[in-house]
Amino acid sequence: MTRRRMSWMFFPLVALALILLVVGAQPAVAASGGWLDRSSDHGASTYTRSLPDDPILFPGQAGGSHLHDFFCTAPDADSTYISMQGAATKCPNDTGSYWAPALYKDGVKIDPVQTSGYYVREQIYYRGDNVSAKTITPYPPDFRLITGNSHATSEAENPLLGREIYYGCSDNSESGKPKAPINCSTGIITIHYGFRNCWDGVQTHVNDSSHVVLPSDYKCPASNPIPIPRLILRFEYVVGKSSAGITLSSGPTYTAHADFWNTWQQPTLVYLVGNCLNKGLDCGTNPSIPLDLGGSAAPSSTTATALTTTPAASATSTAATSSKPSHCGMP
Repeated sequence: MTRRRMSWMFFPLVALALILLVVGAQPAVAASGGWLDRSSDHGASTYTRSLPDDPILFPGQAGGSHLHDFFCTAPDADSTYISMQGAATKCPNDTGSYWAPALYKDGVKIDPVQTSGYYVREQIYYRGDNVSAKTITPYPPDFRLITGNSHATSEAENPLLGREIYYGCSDNSESGKPKAPINCSTGIITIHYGFRNCWDGVQTHVNDSSHVVLPSDYKCPASNPIPIPRLILRFEYVVGKSSAGITLSSGPTYTAHADFWNTWQQPTLVYLVGNCLNKGLDCGTNPSIPLDLGGSAAPSSTTATALTTTPAASATSTAATSSKPSHCGMP
């Protein structure tokens, strides 16, 4: 065999070895499944009501917060984990509690609801696609998380902005992850709220946010070794084709933040984490759960409309920023 022929055989083998090395170096994301929760009308009525309450940071203090929009369930300042176990929900089989600051345009509150000629979706995603762990641990009962910083005085003071928290359009036409609202040809903007999902195992029953961090390179750090579900909230608002004049009840748009309170029926959550996230299965929208866990084999509109949407009492309020204390920031 000539030296020239050997060289032609050698280089393809080297290239193949390099490709295999690169592919082998990529993390194997075992827990890449998940599911989507929303009201059975495709999320158009997932929103339940607006209140100046925050059950996590101002429990027992009605009116102690800036205005929040609530989704799926409708807790208030006096709600407890026990009382929420019997709560109605607009999201089939999901009794978790989710809320975010109210959104205004030119001082007028925009409820996250469908309006004439516009169709909206308010959706909750559970994923495991940013960790390579083989097992995702369900949130413990009464777990409480906040993402974002409503105390921010600049974009830089809300470090998840443009990463886990960002603005977009209902048709996903945005480029990258905008830190501020953009103009949308659909007339509908979106806000995406992603939560940290590496836990240190400490539960406070008050605010567990300081005990959770983001993974790095698909791994949870040694300080926070427990992967929990990756929660993403995606809310839509009909604001018209121009996004000028948009603010939040907590202040400028860079104060974006959201809250999650695990008021799930715990056996249901455990079942979904085990059968969707930990098996790497896409369980779709509003997945059914076994009847012996209290679920419905095929979620119905009756379940989804157990609550009646209650828009904010002052939908035309000109107060774009509440005089109530701003909060919901990470410690």
